[in-house]
Amino acid sequence: MLRRSVLFAAALALAAAAPFPKPAGPFLPGEPVDLKTLDGWSLKAAFAPAQPGKMTMLLLHGTGQRKEDWKRLAFPLARAGYGVMAVDLRGHGESRVSPSGEEISWKKLRATRVDNDYADMSRDVEAAAGWLAGQGVPEDSIGLIGAEVGGSVAIRYAAIHAKVPLVVMLSPGMAWQEVLTVNALRALKRPIPTPILMIHSEADKRSSKETPILYAFAKGAVGERHAALITVPQERGTRMLKAQRALAGQIVAWLGNPIQPDVAAVSTAPPAGEAAEPDDD
Repeated sequence: MLRRSVLFAAALALAAAAPFPKPAGPFLPGEPVDLKTLDGWSLKAAFAPAQPGKMTMLLLHGTGQRKEDWKRLAFPLARAGYGVMAVDLRGHGESRVSPSGEEISWKKLRATRVDNDYADMSRDVEAAAGWLAGQGVPEDSIGLIGAEVGGSVAIRYAAIHAKVPLVVMLSPGMAWQEVLTVNALRALKRPIPTPILMIHSEADKRSSKETPILYAFAKGAVGERHAALITVPQERGTRMLKAQRALAGQIVAWLGNPIQPDVAAVSTAPPAGEAAEPDDD
């Protein structure tokens, strides 16, 4: 009990000493940003710049979500010195102005193998990366973190943009919204591997079945030292960050050391008899 109190006091001291990023509204660090895709979508984002020598993380949410769903990861990333850009992907959040000027909700987006608005979200990533380049952020310092279909979009973008330094996928799927990922993982087999972190929960029947398969493809493409897997007990996508408070810190720790000496397969499940911290909202 005494040790836990000492650790808690030390954590409070570190939090007080760390710079607190200016919020872009109540849930995200940084400033509001307007983006325009090559195919005409108007997007909203929030951006907090990186400290010198740190990467910038581009955060891509899941279906029906919005940029604010990253709040439990965005602030820890910014406190650790990473740049953060959270984007409302097309049809989501504040990004509902289509090329025709019509407001379109994510519920009307197409998701077929032939005609897929979710696969076109790669252009949303291009718009964000292009804006960051205009701010002097090098392409090879823009990492991708995606949840569910956002992870699928991230890995497909990385497959054709070799300078992407790393990818984190929360609740990976083989075909979220018919956005296929297996071939994208295979395409990452390059002279310079792209580190990949996959995170899924045991309670998510789909992702817990598909993630081990995708993780095997990842190891085959980038090698065991560049592929990592975290398993948590509950929830899916960004909601895992709420259910498992330690997860954000684990992601930040992996970003600082994404190349492991051995296979990195760990679990964030709390010890027997110890429940996850309750949420405060």
